[in-house]
Amino acid sequence: MKNLWFERGAYATKKAREYLTSDFDPINVQNVAIIRHAALGDQVILRPFLVEARRFFPNAKITLVGISGYQYGLPKDLADHVHIMPGKELKESNNFKSKFANIKDLGEQDIIFDLASTNRSYWMTFLTKAKIKAGFPYKSFLRGTLYNLCVYRSDFQAEVETMLDMLRILGHNPPIRLDFAYPDNKLLCEKEDPFILYFNGASQVRKVLSKEKMREVLEQSITQLPNIKHIYLEGKNDFEKGGYLEDLTKKSPIFTIQPCLSLGELVTLVAKSSLLVAPDTGVRNIGISTHTPTVGIFFSTVPFRYTPRYEDHHIIMRPDAQIPSTEDIVLGIRKAL
Repeated sequence: MKNLWFERGAYATKKAREYLTSDFDPINVQNVAIIRHAALGDQVILRPFLVEARRFFPNAKITLVGISGYQYGLPKDLADHVHIMPGKELKESNNFKSKFANIKDLGEQDIIFDLASTNRSYWMTFLTKAKIKAGFPYKSFLRGTLYNLCVYRSDFQAEVETMLDMLRILGHNPPIRLDFAYPDNKLLCEKEDPFILYFNGASQVRKVLSKEKMREVLEQSITQLPNIKHIYLEGKNDFEKGGYLEDLTKKSPIFTIQPCLSLGELVTLVAKSSLLVAPDTGVRNIGISTHTPTVGIFFSTVPFRYTPRYEDHHIIMRPDAQIPSTEDIVLGIRKAL
């Protein structure tokens, strides 16, 4: 390859530029490490990157580098090898020597993609030998010091696209409709027996609606959309349970509460649904990953970083970042349908 696939909007050191415009050929890349330390939602949106890395580097061994405390949803099925770094919960049982040994066990790579930007991923990137060390850091001083190839991160572009920019720099052209290697709503959606899924959980309580607000949304949705089923998804945490909605199941035959499912069962159910309504949470990202239309309720986190623009994903938000009204949320649901 004799081209560098960007003029602006990215950063490459002189050494990286020389390699990419002379010796680099994706066919010859043998070892690729992809670092991702994050919870369920961020693991789900990593999947297209792994799919496209496999297509672009057909002969490479792809190693996914995770962390012990965040393995739920880790897309192990899309990697050749998984390397787990010790997390905070193992702090007492892991001294500096064992942590250093864990990093060195990764071995030399042709390319490292740091899609985590955590202190642990910085050390892994710094101490691992590689021709290209790519990242999307918020901290500008890491460009040219830790990473020799960077894309600029924006809160106004879906993070999955920002990650894929690292492959675009190298000459790859991912499809517009991303492949998450998950069940596809286009093929599985229950057209004859449609239903809406609602979820009101998240990794942080500040992201979710109050029980009173969630109840109002469900009551109005059930009243205004009587010809479709309404299902409330329960999560693992106590605040994600639906006991406070039990009386609605008795009042309305079109409303049910779904107890917490395994990840595989959840992915399939979401892919079959007509619409998923949720705050900024991993379950909403599952909706995105199965190409299921979503209504995202945002008031405490930025909305655009996790909202692809190529499909029907709707954002309910207020310019002043206050909690959207029940009427706005239900109107958004009706428009999405």
